[in-house]
Amino acid sequence: MRWSIYGATVLAIAAFSSPMAVAETNKWFGRGVLVEVGGGKTVTSEDQPDHKLMILDCDGAVANAEGKAFLDKARYQIVGIVDTAVGGHGYKTFTEADGAQVFAKYTVTEMNLPDIKGTFEFTRGTGKYAGITGSGNFHVTVLSDKTQFDELHGEYTLAAQ
Repeated sequence: MRWSIYGATVLAIAAFSSPMAVAETNKWFGRGVLVEVGGGKTVTSEDQPDHKLMILDCDGAVANAEGKAFLDKARYQIVGIVDTAVGGHGYKTFTEADGAQVFAKYTVTEMNLPDIKGTFEFTRGTGKYAGITGSGNFHVTVLSDKTQFDELHGEYTLAAQ
């Protein structure tokens, strides 16, 4: 009996004293500005009024609107396809000054130009963001034929390293 008590005590001490890796989950609110850089193409389809298809290649920057370190003052790039009749989809890349990157895919869920709304999902990260997961939503306001303002709200989890 005495040995089983000692054994249980040793196991409990070992379990509580060993470093345990814990994933970190946080909310994110980013504000970004994007400029069309790739000579994106817009074409009109005659099948319905005001039906346009666009290929996007944008570059810009995003800041953490709450002053936190996550994706604050990072380069922000998107490539995608938008169809005003059915929405659109594409990919977002965020690159911090130290080279760490976060990648996301996005889907447009609502388009009432100049407003575009949708969802995104973090698909992978590099450096300090390796193992990132999470998702959120965005609201783009088209400011001109070359510029956009984007607000991103999401939640992310960083795997314990």
